[in-house]
Amino acid sequence: MKTWLTYLAAVAMGLAFELTFRDSAFFISAMAFMSDVVIRLGIFMVFPLAFFSMTAGTASLSRSRGRTSFVWLSTIFWAIFTSIVLSIVSALIFRLFPAAFPVTSTTVQNAQQSVSIYQNLSNSTVSKLVAANPLSINAFLNFIKSSDCLIPVIFISLVFGYAVRPTSEIVRPAYITLNSISEIMFRLARQISRFLWIAMFFISGAWFNQMWLDGTVFYSWRFVTLCCILVILVLLVALPLIYALVTGFKRNPYRQLSRLISAAVATFFSDNYLFGQCTLYTDCRTNLGIQKNVVSTALPLHSVLTKGGNALVSTMCTCSLIYAISGSLPTVLQMITIAFACTLVSFISCLHAGYEVVFTTSFALGLLNINIAGAEFSLIGLIPLINGMALLIDVMLAGLGTSFTACHLKADCHIVQKDTV
Repeated sequence: MKTWLTYLAAVAMGLAFELTFRDSAFFISAMAFMSDVVIRLGIFMVFPLAFFSMTAGTASLSRSRGRTSFVWLSTIFWAIFTSIVLSIVSALIFRLFPAAFPVTSTTVQNAQQSVSIYQNLSNSTVSKLVAANPLSINAFLNFIKSSDCLIPVIFISLVFGYAVRPTSEIVRPAYITLNSISEIMFRLARQISRFLWIAMFFISGAWFNQMWLDGTVFYSWRFVTLCCILVILVLLVALPLIYALVTGFKRNPYRQLSRLISAAVATFFSDNYLFGQCTLYTDCRTNLGIQKNVVSTALPLHSVLTKGGNALVSTMCTCSLIYAISGSLPTVLQMITIAFACTLVSFISCLHAGYEVVFTTSFALGLLNINIAGAEFSLIGLIPLINGMALLIDVMLAGLGTSFTACHLKADCHIVQKDTV
């Protein structure tokens, strides 16, 4: 049975149990506890998977001149290009169909307090950047301590990957061993993906319960509807068009997107980009038929750089909040400026896992010196939904970006049972 079907069935079961037992305190606490446990376990597996696979992938690509640099450059191009395009699309759609976000009474009323919050965000971002710097204290120590960002892992993998290149016979056994370990990690990721539907039951149950208890979604239905329409338009129109253009219409973009559904579902409900990585690795290699060395090298880079979904949703949220506070629609020039600010900030949003949209919106407002008296933090009530939407698009972009790189490198591989995952 296809994995995405089992994931959606588990989500339906989670919704059914939530509607049936939502008045039970034991059920709510049990779902929340199990959801936290399975998400932590899922993230735990990502770091050794990324380390061993990217090390082996870098060593493999380095055997041919220019392939490693092309993977890096194409990934950076894809991340920047898609982020700019999607943020501008978001601004233009909001211009056509504006919807004010219902700012609640829980927002900060003092402008000075709003400035203080922005300064705290800036300080926390700087401290996180220092912590993510693989050379700040000790590269190996940062690699072990890293829990929500793959930057230290990427640095260590790049160094080891170049060192393990099979340039001589004495190094070849190490390269073969590392490649075998990488294959084991991919096999383990595939097994995790097959049984992840069990985790999806607990995660989706906790997700629906959180949305029900908070209740923000019920009195912000106009804004939520606009966000849903925006995401659907991006998935059905913008992403296929971008992918078709950059690949020269060599592949069916809708087929590529359909083969990434399982990773997108896992990421959306977990509200954590890293949780869906095991499934994304498997989808890219098995469903999209991309060679292991390209998948291993490109996906960790996409996890840090490719944030077009975050830029898209953050631009929509920023424009909606300004519209709600000021009572007037921002001009086209102001919206484009907001779009570029959200795009710029989104590239460091990986340091704030789980709060990417709130961080990007708040930091972009501070960057543009727009004071809305802390109203941006009213978005917290919708974090599971809006952040999940942003991460869903980010996962789709990562898969399509890897396919784009493989298309130009001609790094396809034949899969016997494609679409079984």
